[in-house]
Amino acid sequence: MLVQFSFKNFKSFKDESTLDLSAASIKEHPYNLIELSADNRYLKVAAIYGANASGKSNVLEAFNFMSSYVVHSLVLDGDDKDDRNIKEHLSVPTFLFSNSSKNQPSEFETFFIINNTEYQYGFILDNKKIHSEWLYSRRINGKKIDTLFERINNKFVFGDRMKKAAIFKDSVNDRTLFLTLTAKTKISISKKVLDWFKKSLVINLGNIDFENYMSHRISPELIENIAYKKKLEQFLIAIDSGITGIRVDEINGKDCKNNECTVFSIHNTDEVGKNAELPLFEESSGTLKMFYLFDFFWNIMQQGSVLFVDELNAKLHPLLVRHIINMFHDSNVNKNNAQLIYTTHDIFALTKETFRRDEVWFTEKSEKGISSLYSLVEYKLDDNIKVRNDATYYKDYMMGRYGAIPLLKEFNIMEES
Repeated sequence: MLVQFSFKNFKSFKDESTLDLSAASIKEHPYNLIELSADNRYLKVAAIYGANASGKSNVLEAFNFMSSYVVHSLVLDGDDKDDRNIKEHLSVPTFLFSNSSKNQPSEFETFFIINNTEYQYGFILDNKKIHSEWLYSRRINGKKIDTLFERINNKFVFGDRMKKAAIFKDSVNDRTLFLTLTAKTKISISKKVLDWFKKSLVINLGNIDFENYMSHRISPELIENIAYKKKLEQFLIAIDSGITGIRVDEINGKDCKNNECTVFSIHNTDEVGKNAELPLFEESSGTLKMFYLFDFFWNIMQQGSVLFVDELNAKLHPLLVRHIINMFHDSNVNKNNAQLIYTTHDIFALTKETFRRDEVWFTEKSEKGISSLYSLVEYKLDDNIKVRNDATYYKDYMMGRYGAIPLLKEFNIMEES
């Protein structure tokens, strides 16, 4: 479970910015919360709004960079040409519109909970070395913070629970995270933390390559799983896709394990008792997107992990988007407390009936190209008063009361210059 994510000097974010999923002291929609105790209440959903190029996607990309670095930093220790693409993605993109920022390291820190223990993990780095790295923990109902390890350059301090990891301190190089290295050994805490990052997924529905990627993610063999297939069919019926069932057809008796199969969607016809079938690839792009999204929802909700979605509303009807939000809010559906964090331009769901004020976030970019991230619950209006819970969120947002909208100027495309 994600509690808080902070980052600094990443793309359009020059200064430290924090996405906080700790619940604010407000009373609306208590069922939208994960309540571990009276003092430990967290959000299931966070929606990020803002103008184009304001930095919405960069919030998700910052987490994706941190996660990728945690999982793959050992690659930087080798010369394998096959790892070249991964190495390129581990090059940190700093804020470019300031000479001072170009020469400064970037910072990433995450608080998250695994089995009633809160972990605080972070690092500061540039493209030459890790400047510092740290890992702490505490029981969620306790106040004592245990140091697991601290690293400044390549000098380490170890707490009692990770003293046995000290034997690996001379094996880590300047660009490799100590967490990544020790997760590959028998250091159980490191492996637990790394696995949390692996399970936290970031996807971009606005990416034109997404559907091609997803078509390879879902194999006919997976759809042949009875429990998976049943839930997938129920999901497609629930969202009014027109699909009443799924059938997998083997080609020339070949094994589906080699993807030598075709997936068909089943539809009702105007003849009683008769159905029609379509090869899945002939369905609309919106239907295919929901078909593929189910796989992410299935995994995230089974594991109770975090799903970041860029442009959730891309090619999806606003009612579908709200249906997805409600699905994460509903404790009868979301039994393992999975979390959804997404960016969007869809204001249809931006209402007090759907969201608590602490679930709504905005990004805005200054004239100097610096992005900022802030929540509706903390935002102060011109009269220095916070937003009320009975406000018309979408109307006030479109009127510019919360910022984070494009400032448009008149332009005549036909006028001669």
